[in-house]
Amino acid sequence: MFAQLHTASRKGLRLSLDGLRLWPYWSITLLIVSILYKLNWLDHQFNVGGMNHWKWKVNLGAMFFATFWIVFLGRHGRLIAVALVDTVLSFLLFSDLVYFRYFKDFISIPVLLQAGQVGELGDSIWSLIQTKDWLLFADIPVAAVMAVWALLRIKSERRSRARVSHATARRPMLYKTVAAFIALVLGWSLIYFPVESQKNGWARGLFTGNWWNVPIYNVTGLLGFHGYDTYRYAKEHWFGGGLSEEQTQQAEAWFKERRKLQEQAESEPLFGAYKGKNVLIVQAEAFQEFVIGQSVNGKEITPNLNELIKKSAYFPNFYHQTAQGRTSDADFATSCSMHPLPTGSVFIRFAGNTFDCMPSILNGEGYDTTVHHAYDGSFWNRHNMYSGMQYDRFYTVKDYKIDEPMGWSLGDKSFFRQTIDQLKERNHSPFYALTITLSSHHPYNLPYSKRELNGGAFDGTMFGDYLQSAHYVDSAVGELVDLLKKQDLWDNTILIFYGDHDNSIYDWKPYEKLLGKPVTALDQDAIVKKVPFLIHLPRDEHAGIVGKAVGQIDTAPTLMQLLGIPMDDRYMMGVSMFSRAAKPVVFRNGGFTDGRVYYVPSADGIAGNGSCYALPDGSAADPASCTAPAEAAKRELEVSDRVIEHNLISTFRGKEK
Repeated sequence: MFAQLHTASRKGLRLSLDGLRLWPYWSITLLIVSILYKLNWLDHQFNVGGMNHWKWKVNLGAMFFATFWIVFLGRHGRLIAVALVDTVLSFLLFSDLVYFRYFKDFISIPVLLQAGQVGELGDSIWSLIQTKDWLLFADIPVAAVMAVWALLRIKSERRSRARVSHATARRPMLYKTVAAFIALVLGWSLIYFPVESQKNGWARGLFTGNWWNVPIYNVTGLLGFHGYDTYRYAKEHWFGGGLSEEQTQQAEAWFKERRKLQEQAESEPLFGAYKGKNVLIVQAEAFQEFVIGQSVNGKEITPNLNELIKKSAYFPNFYHQTAQGRTSDADFATSCSMHPLPTGSVFIRFAGNTFDCMPSILNGEGYDTTVHHAYDGSFWNRHNMYSGMQYDRFYTVKDYKIDEPMGWSLGDKSFFRQTIDQLKERNHSPFYALTITLSSHHPYNLPYSKRELNGGAFDGTMFGDYLQSAHYVDSAVGELVDLLKKQDLWDNTILIFYGDHDNSIYDWKPYEKLLGKPVTALDQDAIVKKVPFLIHLPRDEHAGIVGKAVGQIDTAPTLMQLLGIPMDDRYMMGVSMFSRAAKPVVFRNGGFTDGRVYYVPSADGIAGNGSCYALPDGSAADPASCTAPAEAAKRELEVSDRVIEHNLISTFRGKEK
């Protein structure tokens, strides 16, 4: 009896092992398991929502979609295809990880179309790569060995087939078709039903309009996000049906309501108080507000700015409103008073559209308008965008002598000196000049000869390098002020200084050490979004601290108030910082602050699930006090996106004629 059972069990085990050995799609199975493991690991790195059962299902379904076609290949062809798919997906996941560490967002189709910018970010990219990232490529050597073996076997079997025709029978195509069909149906089901379940539940409305990519990722997973992003891009650019007349009218009505706030500035004392004055704007690379007034080992990080603030109108509650376009987004928001897009850069995607920007407005007021940036003029598609903004002249790296080589190009001290020379050479008054600095660019590798701070415990860290860069920029601003005074421009010029975006450093321990206090969740969000903003007016007039919550899109309306330019029929979203009129500062992710409350959206994108804080103490506020403003913020972003993507300002202009 026992002998018979033993024989039967051995026979059954042998049959099972033979069955496993004969399973024709082991390589595909291993690929799916490997990529799912990597996606789970990546989810922990992103740390924006957790790998729930929905994401597991969608990721598995996406892998069925990515591999079903491999079924139609022969045994050796499958091995080669698996190796190629594994390599491509691994590099995609790695790229997403590095991109997320810098932008806190995921790579989208518009970003891929901006891939020409990547080569310029070499040092920054390398600084974002960590040793543990090798995990994403751990299986590639195995896949490569399988592919090489398959290629050798194919070559050998071709010689064998030459000697013996039809030595082995091909697997019936019907079998492969059925297997591929099952994979497709499973893939579709594993994607469609989980996504629909969430769309009809907590993610209701998430896929309408341009919304923050993080909540979408939390519905679809990473591969699902890329699939949806591809669909979204194709619909927008190839198959979109455009806007309805009602949608266009809704957008136009929004601007009419906003003008009621904007026009209040025209009846206030400051309107036109500095008509005809020069305007010089400094957009400082990655310069954040937290360094203002701070010291390291007894030495001020920003002594010149600290002194300048005493003679200027300073806005400690000024926030950048940038997204993936970073520096170009800051330029666009500041100059054109519109929100940047959630994906890609307006400069690259919609440079040919119509906008109401400061250069074109001031051209009509007799200003000489110039923009100065000691870098390649094609970067961020600046040549085309600035042409559309109607600048009189764009000074690029070709117009500068690189006598202070530093980082990406030219040190800010020499950059400012040569820029003032360019303005004096043009000999035009009044002038409007935007200057864009570079010395404090990530990864903040300032030459040691330029490092004047004793960083102490911060030395040898990226945070310490950032402080050194900020100190150098501050020194350059001090020299700029001296130059303006020597050239008799100081008393006839409005000087604006602001930071363009955050520094991409998200380790909070050095912040706590510098600030001397724990950094709360609210502090973290505010630190990332706050950049300094000051306006120095001739004769140090109207100096003081202005606590109003303001953002980059408020810059152009502020200048228009000071210069006495009415809003008229222009399409801008900001409100003058000096005006009594107030509105919330809306962030690209749907967050906002109005100075009384501060709202941080949740990763699921639902307004009621976000964190609502009371200011200034940062205590938890009643969520209901943030819900309606959060919906209004979302509406504002939708209107901005609609206007940009469909070139509605041009449409509005056509109606006015």
